[in-house]
Amino acid sequence: MRYILIIGCIFFLTFNQALAQDGYEQIRSDQVRTIDGKRFFVHQVKKGQTLYAISKAYDVAMQDVINTNPEIKQGLKANQTLLIPAPVAEDPLELISVIEPAIIVPPVMDPPVDKDHEVPGEDPISITTGYLTYQLPCGMTPDSKKEVYNVALMMHLFLKESDSIDIGSPSQKEIESYNSFRYIQFYEGFLLAVDSLRKAGLNLNLYVYSLETNPTFTSTLLKKPEMAEMDLIIGMLFNRNFEIVASWARDHQIPIVSPVSERESQVEGNPMVIKIRPSYTSEGITLAEYLANNHHFSHTLLIRSWEEEGKKMADQIYANCLALGLDVITVSKDDLINKLNRGVENVVVVVSTQKPFVLNVLSQLNADTNGYEFTVFGLPRWDQFEGMDFQYMEKARAHIVVPSWVDYQDPWVKRLVRLFRENYKTDPENLAFQGYDVAWYFLNALKQYGTSFTDCLMELSINLLQTDYKFRQQNGDGWENHHWEMFRYDNYTLNPLN
Repeated sequence: MRYILIIGCIFFLTFNQALAQDGYEQIRSDQVRTIDGKRFFVHQVKKGQTLYAISKAYDVAMQDVINTNPEIKQGLKANQTLLIPAPVAEDPLELISVIEPAIIVPPVMDPPVDKDHEVPGEDPISITTGYLTYQLPCGMTPDSKKEVYNVALMMHLFLKESDSIDIGSPSQKEIESYNSFRYIQFYEGFLLAVDSLRKAGLNLNLYVYSLETNPTFTSTLLKKPEMAEMDLIIGMLFNRNFEIVASWARDHQIPIVSPVSERESQVEGNPMVIKIRPSYTSEGITLAEYLANNHHFSHTLLIRSWEEEGKKMADQIYANCLALGLDVITVSKDDLINKLNRGVENVVVVVSTQKPFVLNVLSQLNADTNGYEFTVFGLPRWDQFEGMDFQYMEKARAHIVVPSWVDYQDPWVKRLVRLFRENYKTDPENLAFQGYDVAWYFLNALKQYGTSFTDCLMELSINLLQTDYKFRQQNGDGWENHHWEMFRYDNYTLNPLN
């Protein structure tokens, strides 16, 4: 089954108002690029900076900044990169010396490129003009923007089973037993984002495919002629089906998004894969970085239970903490109290998925630690434990790390809940927020950067409902989101720290 929707898109940004008055000159960047013979300062927006302050720092009119960066008409965003018009250099040699990175090309050996006679296979983002060859800033790749984008959404909707659904008054248990309802909220959330984007203006052909679990069916689908014309694939699929589509996408150089899988193997050797769900490996990296930034002078004790997964994560956290210069040791559960230090904060990192083990550690810390200052970090997924003693968590100043979290007090979340109820007569669950966020992020990415949006994932920042995306890529592998949400138990409630 295929549905083609023509939709529109708007790049959602927020505008920060406050700026510390330490002097406008201090925010000025020294990095300069030349594009089509014009010089620009490359400025990265910091949290709290305003358009007025930026224009004053570079001594240019605000309208000149807007004309060069028309996307900021909707507001500035932290970590956004702006091109600020710079004074024209009178000495050509001065112009060459400030371009970074730049390759000076001898004019006799390499004359300016004739665009009608370019050599096939050359790097499309390396542009030669006059005496200089330079790299275009992210998002300015030639020919990456299109009038209409083609996107495929592939899901297991189990349409053949839908005829057997009792449409009378099924119980909640019966509803949950129907395969056709397993992932439907992802699809519904996705369509709500599509509807919002349609009203904004970007033309998009959205192809929705319901895949059978049979790998042969998946391989046959990929032979459809329109598949080779896709600019993006969203693969909400079982792993073996995803692997087939991802391999095909790699061969055809089409980005493919994996929305919910935690498998690190999906990105290995395939630079086309973009994995949304962060792996437990990245959770360990995130925690070590958090400790280095917020508890650098603490005494860190690492304790784990017997699971193999916990051992792997604990070993990685230990190595990362050492690399970041932290005072870290590994201890056994029975020796924990003896290894605490007085007169300094003790950070106790407990790596376990076993609730009895976790409760035992917390019980020790609550009973035997008078005179010690300590803070507990629990992972992975302590938020899934039921019946945890909140008094223990409160005294331990317990922190937990989770991949996503929905703030139901946020106005945008409230809006989605309202729309979901109006359209589908039920409340949105996690899959609905995931579907909405995936559509909102990647369709906006197409709008902002075109088909070269994967080159810009490191700097792309878009407000989402459930979490943030912070993508990282290893050489030869795909992209993986490394963002985790950090929470602390305080006054018997979980409070976000990010």
